[in-house]
Amino acid sequence: MDLIEINFNHINRHPWELARKAIIIELISKYISTQNRTIDVLDVGSGDAFLANSFTKLPNIEYAHCVDKEYTLKIKSKINSIYNNQNLKLYTNLNEVKNSKINFITLLDVIEHVPNDDDFLNNILKQPYINDNTHILISVPAYQTLFSHHDNLLKHFRRYNLKKLKNNLSKNNLEFIEGGYFFASLLIPRFINMIFEKIKKEKGNHLQKVGNWKGRKKTTQEIKHILLFDYQIGKSLRKLKVNIPGLSCYVICKKSTIHNKTL
Repeated sequence: MDLIEINFNHINRHPWELARKAIIIELISKYISTQNRTIDVLDVGSGDAFLANSFTKLPNIEYAHCVDKEYTLKIKSKINSIYNNQNLKLYTNLNEVKNSKINFITLLDVIEHVPNDDDFLNNILKQPYINDNTHILISVPAYQTLFSHHDNLLKHFRRYNLKKLKNNLSKNNLEFIEGGYFFASLLIPRFINMIFEKIKKEKGNHLQKVGNWKGRKKTTQEIKHILLFDYQIGKSLRKLKVNIPGLSCYVICKKSTIHNKTL
């Protein structure tokens, strides 16, 4: 969860967050399960570190290094007190991270927050612990046509489609490995919400709806399972080379070896 959304006095996870966590864990596990040693993960734009904390529970991951420019000493202290996880390392700046075991990088709904996403990616790729075997998982909100007041509240500069995301990879000499969309079932509710937003011309702050989810445990789990079923359908269709649309878009990539061989 973005720090702008969270109320540390009331953390009740939204089913969207819980489903996304399961999806991200599955995607990461696919690429680290073959490692014959423990590795570290670098999570850039970690927010409240909900996802990064889960990474350290995976058998092949030792430390999760979390970087977020919004981290203050107070926020770091609060996050550490919530998770009490010595394998969770918090930094305010990317340059503070010094580790040669980092073999996987996550940018989960992050690059839409920066004015120049190419410069942002390029800065990460310059880090000395990035090599040809380092995998990068990027997730972003999908479709610019869905850009709304909610995006403005979250300080988004843009939304993406898979073609645009692949173009970002190409410009930064990153090799596309896999990618697609998920949460197709949320597209219609998003369209409906945009229509009501235009009709009512609402300009209030509605971020608390995610940060302070008030649904019952049973309801939360039911919605989570629906979203995960949604993901599994999309996953099965991708195997048939069919990419159905969804509210979120993702890619997994690494440095292009073809580019490196030409240097």
